[in-house]
Amino acid sequence: MEEPQPPAAAHLNSLIEQVADAPAPSRELFAEVWFATTSKQHPDIKGRFALLMEAKAWTEAALLTVACALPEWRVVTKANRGAGEALMLPPDHVGGVPERSSDTVSHPGGAALAILQAMLTAKSGVR
Repeated sequence: MEEPQPPAAAHLNSLIEQVADAPAPSRELFAEVWFATTSKQHPDIKGRFALLMEAKAWTEAALLTVACALPEWRVVTKANRGAGEALMLPPDHVGGVPERSSDTVSHPGGAALAILQAMLTAKSGVR
């Protein structure tokens, strides 16, 4: 029998599924991920995030979310027509793909969604 997950872990897992199932980025989804993963941010940063969403600059909004949610981590991303891939590298990354890195996430909805999904997966493993 599986142990029940803490609410925060369950919420992150729910968000991972929502992002994985999303056909395209949306303001609602990005805002939900932002509020669930970032701590209290300076008003300028929150304003910048809102402007990026308004401009539908999804990849930049996803990268800003990562910078606030996992500030020491790095993102490796690749975009193709329509699809995108992302990998999160932990702070102590020196070379190669470290053990604590996320799996590479491929998302047919683009690089922004792949970045969010990889970040959520990495954050769910950070304790």
